[in-house]
Amino acid sequence: MQKNKKATIIIIIFIFIYGLLAEFIFSTKINRIYTYLLNPIIWIGIALILKLTLGKSFEIKKLKKDIISYSLIAVLAYIITYLISGLFITFGKNPYSRTLLGIITNLWSFATVIIAKEYIRYKLINNVYEKDKIKIAAFLSTVYIIIDLGIRQFFTTQMTGLFIMETFAQTLLPLIMKNILYSYTAINSNYLPAMCYELGTKLYLWLSPILPNAPWIMVSIIDSVIPLILFLYIRHEKNKKDIFRTKEKLINSDPRNIIPLAIGIILAIWFAIGIFPIKPVAIATGSMQEELHIGDVAIIQKCNANDIEEGDIIEYQMEGYTVIHRVVSKTQKNGDFTFITKGDSNDSEDSEPVTEKQIIGKVIFKIRYLGYPAVWIHNLSVQQQLEVRTGN
Repeated sequence: MQKNKKATIIIIIFIFIYGLLAEFIFSTKINRIYTYLLNPIIWIGIALILKLTLGKSFEIKKLKKDIISYSLIAVLAYIITYLISGLFITFGKNPYSRTLLGIITNLWSFATVIIAKEYIRYKLINNVYEKDKIKIAAFLSTVYIIIDLGIRQFFTTQMTGLFIMETFAQTLLPLIMKNILYSYTAINSNYLPAMCYELGTKLYLWLSPILPNAPWIMVSIIDSVIPLILFLYIRHEKNKKDIFRTKEKLINSDPRNIIPLAIGIILAIWFAIGIFPIKPVAIATGSMQEELHIGDVAIIQKCNANDIEEGDIIEYQMEGYTVIHRVVSKTQKNGDFTFITKGDSNDSEDSEPVTEKQIIGKVIFKIRYLGYPAVWIHNLSVQQQLEVRTGN
């Protein structure tokens, strides 16, 4: 069949309409039937129709082989990164069912949809001429992102700056990175690299007996950065095989130029969220004003009760928030330590003693003024929550 841009656009629009129906009607009215029967059948059906009606596309076999190899290496990097992160945080039980029935259900309900969607992406992008491929890839990727993002939540959840920020970082950014990668591999190879990466990472999450109890920001970083690095490697490999390449173009596309920066950003964010034995905390109140000013960053070292002495400044957990105050006395009863704390600028000691279970760590040094951006974001979040509660 001859390449047909109009037919391609119509099919993408149909996919978008189906995604909206699935989001607002099928997944709410007939949830189980939709998830386990209707959705896989419809995606497989679209893929089969495209296979039977659209012609074959030209592929660079050597490049395709290299791209698949890079994709499998990226899956391994993804798994190793998750496992390494688990060394700094706790592991938990895998929430996915690992019984034979559970594995088969996941493979049918989700793996088949992944395979079908990436095959559809490949067929539709390559059903137009070269000059239109990027436009069609962007259009289809936008539709896929909207479908996978779950736009119904934006109609059922109170819109706050914090919600939008978390949704962008946790869900939207990884979806954008993956769709850029998968569209690029569909243009320059075929559907197999995208399938290898998406299925490989999902199978790890489905089948691993334990998973790190990773905070959402860590998951966001892993799910965004690894596809980005894989994209850069594939682009560099393509440039190496381009007969019209220049030395400058090849140097600029070398992913080794950005990997150290990416690793540095990942480590900095992991440090900021407390993955390592020490973490930064921005000071948002003036209760320790003589020692810690608003906008300072206190570096907290994780420790237990035995490591804390009178005069130390500790961070401890309260219900819904943490406090950084100085220990004024330490007592032990029946083997358990109890601490009396006080803010240096406060007139009296804290009303409740601090138990061992509440201890997070102690301050080992401080950095002046570095925490002002975090304090501003915190205050903005608190203000928005108050506005939501008061209905303003």
